[in-house]
Amino acid sequence: MELSKEIDELTYKIIGICMEVHRELGPGLPEEYYQKSLEVEFAEQGVLFEAQKPLPLHYKQVQVGMNYLDFEIVEALILEIKSVNQLTNVHMFQVLKYLAVSNLQVALLVNFGKARLEYRRLLPTKKWQEFKMNSLFEAIELEQATRGNL
Repeated sequence: MELSKEIDELTYKIIGICMEVHRELGPGLPEEYYQKSLEVEFAEQGVLFEAQKPLPLHYKQVQVGMNYLDFEIVEALILEIKSVNQLTNVHMFQVLKYLAVSNLQVALLVNFGKARLEYRRLLPTKKWQEFKMNSLFEAIELEQATRGNL
């Protein structure tokens, strides 16, 4: 998946802002401190964001849970922040799940827990994109079949 130039530039801008916050606060503080500091920095730099954005999870059209994105930025990017000794596959799978459910294009997973800021840029997996496309086709077929039966 190729990202637009605007989204690509946005990811670099957000990484730069995260580096600034990390440089000012240092590593290893509670995640909430970085969350609030990023909110201040985004506002100062004119970055449109929604903090702790609710992301409902559905099963057969029934909401069965609620996740919260640390940040949704410019309605295009997920920023998930951590303050841990090491990012793990669990953290990456969490963000990939958020990407899949939200239908956004890209996510940044950023760890403030180390002496040097750690970050990963994640895109929806090819398998998930194929699944979503097949689900879309199934939904269209179901809608057409339902209309035909009315």
